[in-house]
Amino acid sequence: MNFSKSFYYTVDHSKVEEYKKMLDLMKIPYIVEAPIALLNQGANEYSFVFPNMSGRLYGMVSKLFQSDGKPYPVNGT
Repeated sequence: MNFSKSFYYTVDHSKVEEYKKMLDLMKIPYIVEAPIALLNQGANEYSFVFPNMSGRLYGMVSKLFQSDGKPYPVNGT
């Protein structure tokens, strides 16, 4: 499956399973990226990454995370 990364949310490790369950129930596509182990700051934060989606689905996701998503960096920038 081709998954174009469009936007993301960062959450604490303790909330990852909770968000996964909700997104799976809503049938919203996502991937979870683990933190980079070498970084001390943010070492417990995981990223939920989403592809481009319709405004209706984006509204559901932003409501779940209670904010707008951050644009996914292009080419690691």
